[in-house]
Amino acid sequence: NTGVTLSRAKVVYFRHNDVEDLRSVLERIRETDLRLKRNSSDQRLFIVVEGLYKNRGTVPPLDEIAKIKAEFCYRLIVDESFSFGTLGPNGRGALEHYGLTPMVDAEIITLSLENSIGSIGGVCVGSEEVVDHQRLSGAGYCFSASAPPFLASAAIASLKRIRNNPALLDSVRKNREVVYRALRAPSFPLEVVSDELSAMIFLELPKQDADKSVEEQVQILDDIRDRCLRQGVAIVSTGDYIMNN
Repeated sequence: NTGVTLSRAKVVYFRHNDVEDLRSVLERIRETDLRLKRNSSDQRLFIVVEGLYKNRGTVPPLDEIAKIKAEFCYRLIVDESFSFGTLGPNGRGALEHYGLTPMVDAEIITLSLENSIGSIGGVCVGSEEVVDHQRLSGAGYCFSASAPPFLASAAIASLKRIRNNPALLDSVRKNREVVYRALRAPSFPLEVVSDELSAMIFLELPKQDADKSVEEQVQILDDIRDRCLRQGVAIVSTGDYIMNN
């Protein structure tokens, strides 16, 4: 959101992971351009998605989105901050998971170094033209400084560890499968709403609890949190935030 705001671009949203709605949005934009006699080749048009959505734990259909962006002559930006290190045969993210090629199927790839890499900062991957533009015009370059050598070294060490130890990725996948299998047991009181590919697991109260008051729902979440904490499991409940806001 910060990057979109700084770009001062006109933003049009499509329904979450809904490829048909994305197509409808792009068709309406094309019709408007034709009516106003705007040349689409004179505009910088981007589709922006996350490889793994941090607020939902869902993976977008990148294979279909890549076809649509090529059909409508858009560029695709994929934020791999939460998918890098967990998705794909080599942990390179959602693009690799779908067998897509960086800088061909997605022109720009961004990712935070604060998740699976365990450092601070971020990375933008693209063509030479994209990288040069980022280097010379990006807010981080103009108003900040280079990453400290220690943090850069830590990021490089993490990348080497992921590349040289495929067993780490296998462990993530096996652990993920075990946890999802346990959470989908009929006796489990919450509903899993994240994709099984996601290493971030999102839980909600089941639909039969929807008729309860907000206070009752919050109390259920807080009781689960307290029980987990007593058993040494760290878990976050949004109950206090909901009640205070």
